[in-house]
Amino acid sequence: MKNRMLLISLLAVAALACGIPFQALAQGGPGGGGSANVELTAKREKSNGPSTGVAGKWLAKEGNNDVKLEIKVDGSKLSGTIENTQFPGTIEFKDGKLEGNTISFSYMRQVGGQDMQISWTGTLSGDELKLKRSVGGGMPGGGR
Repeated sequence: MKNRMLLISLLAVAALACGIPFQALAQGGPGGGGSANVELTAKREKSNGPSTGVAGKWLAKEGNNDVKLEIKVDGSKLSGTIENTQFPGTIEFKDGKLEGNTISFSYMRQVGGQDMQISWTGTLSGDELKLKRSVGGGMPGGGR
């Protein structure tokens, strides 16, 4: 029973770190099917400039929430910001990587006094960015 309660607590913290409301977690995730670890498709936002490569503004839907990315590229280095409307506040990421059409970046977010590492990977395909998010670190057994 103790282990089960610990697992439920850890899942709740991970859900908060990703902006998933508790009621959505109980129902299997936002919009009926998400979790802390999720796959999303971001669409390139319209701009006046050329729309090639991964640099620019992107928008993904996670249930009823918007996940907004602004990506900057300098050679193979990736930086930018991410914001999830369910868990307000823009977060800056720096040490991202770009290899061909594949990106990766991560950042730390503090939830309930615990540091949570949020890692993203993605693949560019035209005006779509296929993203995968994973949550870990900072909690017992999660490693830092």
